Amino acid sequence: MLREKVAARFAAEFGVATRDPIKVVSWPIGETIEIVLQKDQPNREDAAFVWLPYPADGGTVPEMALEYAAEAGRHSGTYASKGLEKGHPALKLIIRSEAEISDIIAYARALSASAPLPLVKTQKIDNRQSPERGSDPLPTPVDIAAMPPALPPKPRREAIPRAVQREVWQRDGGMCVECQSRQLLCFDHIVPFSRGGSNSVRNIQLLCEPCNLRKSNRI
Repeated sequence: MLREKVAARFAAEFGVATRDPIKVVSWPIGETIEIVLQKDQPNREDAAFVWLPYPADGGTVPEMALEYAAEAGRHSGTYASKGLEKGHPALKLIIRSEAEISDIIAYARALSASAPLPLVKTQKIDNRQSPERGSDPLPTPVDIAAMPPALPPKPRREAIPRAVQREVWQRDGGMCVECQSRQLLCFDHIVPFSRGGSNSVRNIQLLCEPCNLRKSNRI
């Protein structure tokens, strides 16, 4: 399972876990923060849930992250970890491919060092069959003249400023705007950031995690 692969990589990168209770396991990253792997996640898909402290204003947020303002919607097992104490904002990263693990490790190390945060993108999962062992795949001819021009780089997704979070929370009454749930709340871009949406109060709303995942990047 992907969760076991994430645990093995984190152990190799960060050393011995500081806590390993039934529901979560956490590793230190430097002296100020810890990274947490959730063990009691649903088994609906082969994914890994990873928790990190929220970046400072102006920092970037990985594409696969859900953003939580405080303890509402947070996993209680994260509270004992450095940087994820109760009442602090947090990121929940939903890792769905092995290719994303190294990117998350680099992001976590930069976050701990207060260094510029790298842009972490969701990696597409390639389900194509690999060539049989011992066989050499035939080279694919490429016509360089027929290749499309390179697309301009996408804008970096910045963390939602704390002042915006507070105003949105107050405006939406601390509940999901779709189903009025007060559980598993996170911030959602009405117009997705990938489609030009901003971090303004008008473009941010509160959604519970199930409604957020159903919405995906639709408007």
